[in-house]
Amino acid sequence: MVKVYYRRIETIDDETKKYILSKLSKKALIRLQQKNNPHLYNASLCALSLLNKEQMADLDYTEAGRPFFSTMDADISISHSNDLVAVAVSDSKENRVGVDVEPISEQNTDTLKRFAERFFTEDEMISFSSGTTLTEIWTKKEALFKRLKNFHGILLNLDSSHPEDFDAFFTTINIDASILTLCASTGEKIDFIKK
Repeated sequence: MVKVYYRRIETIDDETKKYILSKLSKKALIRLQQKNNPHLYNASLCALSLLNKEQMADLDYTEAGRPFFSTMDADISISHSNDLVAVAVSDSKENRVGVDVEPISEQNTDTLKRFAERFFTEDEMISFSSGTTLTEIWTKKEALFKRLKNFHGILLNLDSSHPEDFDAFFTTINIDASILTLCASTGEKIDFIKK
């Protein structure tokens, strides 16, 4: 079972902010306080607001900045775009998850076209020519990379058009002007929960 929580990025009120800060693990608190960009800081608070108090207290980060739970038997992935944040939580560490959210905009499409020409695989380009948007392909690529956690290759070398090679599948939903993609183990039940 995987639950994907999402919400719009909004200013967190002082009471909620104080609650989140009081529940975070020491490492998670230090990581949050290191965010110098006000938008990233607020987006991180919004993401953390999607967790329950036990998850907040157990949240930790690798040296590379990947979130994980220290003692809970669950996996976590976090993503945010300009105005949306998503957090995927699975029911076991073995059920790894990856989530990505990207805005759908003309500017984003232009950027992705440049990336696609250089970094999308041939099969991903075939998917694009068959009607899959560049934004959807990118979110799949990013979600797969996050799911693989300790992948020793480069994100751009991953081929998202064959998730079965990784015993995975994608679930993609459109939320207003964004695409949210979850990559999880084949056959997992997925719940999308708007908060």
